[in-house]
Amino acid sequence: MDSSEILAVRGLSAGYGGHAVVSGIDLSLGRGDILGLLGPNGSGKSTLLRAISGQIRPLAGSVVINGVDLGDAPERAKSGFGLAIDPPDLPGALTGRQYLQLVASIRCCAENDWLGGNVAERLGLKRWIDRLIAEYSLGTQAKIAIAAALLGAPPLLILDESLNGLDPLAAFEVKRVILALAASRHQAVIISTHVVEAVPGLCNRAVLLAEGSIAREWNARQLAEASHAPGAFELHVMQALSEPMSWRRR
Repeated sequence: MDSSEILAVRGLSAGYGGHAVVSGIDLSLGRGDILGLLGPNGSGKSTLLRAISGQIRPLAGSVVINGVDLGDAPERAKSGFGLAIDPPDLPGALTGRQYLQLVASIRCCAENDWLGGNVAERLGLKRWIDRLIAEYSLGTQAKIAIAAALLGAPPLLILDESLNGLDPLAAFEVKRVILALAASRHQAVIISTHVVEAVPGLCNRAVLLAEGSIAREWNARQLAEASHAPGAFELHVMQALSEPMSWRRR
């Protein structure tokens, strides 16, 4: 694995009950990369992220995070990423502060160890931080999940549709934090989203999943070219999805 790589996925197949939902995935992220992961419902986005984060065991292939193979040393590999977990999976019996303390203890960092200031305050969590997570709205739960994922500035940040439930101000602040992480050239970010039009302005790379495989990829130059006019990138994505699988990836 190249020293500049944060994530190396090679020949990855993953699924449930022995049935592959995604297959043949090759993906590499370097320091400073922000990848937009796109695809319709059922395309395999969440399954891919669960395999990368070690929540499910791959059926084939490998995942290497910051130089550590997830299959050989899962605990060490998992210390190399921050995952904003789904709101239903948050520990509702803990307060927001207790959850941040728990994550900080696992990461061996302070409960307010964020790049660029106090993320909890920037996301408007100050008045909620000492209340039970079970009392939070879905949007507030998404905020505490993102704040926890960012603790300790892990090399890889994984957001699985985490921006979708945020209010405009919180979404703006999260995007600012993500761009700062990328600018530091120490981290890489994966953002799974259905908000296609937001990708060119935030990401320097994009991948489109369809039927469990990578159907199309865009680099920074191609993203800029594909978004020269309002709605242009969305049109590119819709056209890619309408093409036969044999013609898609190029």
